[in-house]
This record gives sequence, C-alpha cells and structure tokens, in this order.
Amino acid sequence: MKQKKKSDVAILMDYAGSHRILTYIGLILSAVSMILSMIPYVCIWLVARDLIAVAPNWSQAEMITQYGWIAFGSAVGGILI
Repeated sequence: MKQKKKSDVAILMDYAGSHRILTYIGLILSAVSMILSMIPYVCIWLVARDLIAVAPNWSQAEMITQYGWIAFGSAVGGILI
C-alpha cells in the first residue's frame, strides 16, 4: 500500500513537538517580513513612474519624498521583523 507523503508543514510540526505555536508564529512573521521587504521595490517603481510622467519638470513630482520614506520604513520594518 502506498503511503501518503506528509506536507512540509506537517514535518515541521513533528519537529516542533510541544512548541507548535512558535512554528506558526515564525511562519506568520516570515510572511510579514517578506511583504514589508517587497514594498521598497514598489516605491521605486512609483518614483520612476512619477518622474517619467513629469519629465523634464522634475519639481512637479511631489510624492517622491513620501515614497522614499515609505520605502525606508518598510525596509527597516522587514529587517526588524
């Protein structure tokens, strides 16, 4: 009879023993960190899009400073998590 293969999470839970909740917390924090680490790339795209839209009058691009701070904050948050 062919045995059913365990999923990766089920294998992790076997190793975790009585600390299963910590495994779930680690998975959730890893996902949040991944999302926060992707936001700076989106902000770079938004800055480039705004600069291309107003070229050559660069002073009309008003949101690039906010995008920079959002990128900085999310990058630091991703590292801290």
